[in-house]
Amino acid sequence: MENQIKEQFHTAFYNVIRDSIVNNDFDHVVRLYKEIQDRLAKMLRKDGPSYNKLHEDFDVPFFEQRLRHNAFDGASMASLVHTTFAWIHNLQMPIRDSSTREAKQRVLEISGSMADIVPVYIKEVHGRIDIMEQDMKEFYENRDHPVVKEMLRQAMTKK
Repeated sequence: MENQIKEQFHTAFYNVIRDSIVNNDFDHVVRLYKEIQDRLAKMLRKDGPSYNKLHEDFDVPFFEQRLRHNAFDGASMASLVHTTFAWIHNLQMPIRDSSTREAKQRVLEISGSMADIVPVYIKEVHGRIDIMEQDMKEFYENRDHPVVKEMLRQAMTKK
């Protein structure tokens, strides 16, 4: 029962995204794009160069402007997908690389309009970030484990 409710909720959520795009109402899509930027930024040091680069790559006002002026096309979407998944790849645990490649491929394989592609993009990207956050939580919770301590020691000696 709980899974049915979740599935119906997700279906309705992605239908709202699709309908928003069809109706040229981009507020929701821009908020979701900003949320992706924010979730990735939480994984970076605010005073580091990667933090600034992330905000350059995810230029929310520019993204919004392109959407509102019909200047966001298929090539723009493909570039967005590649950029987003590159960030995810660089921030995640290496063991997740193959499943991330598969998620990226699922987005790139969608043929159709932006209204077809964007919901899949949002679903796949947020799904990958959810996994990254879970991995970090588990790593933190197990930070006193001897294996984790050794990993951290080795990482610190490589710097």
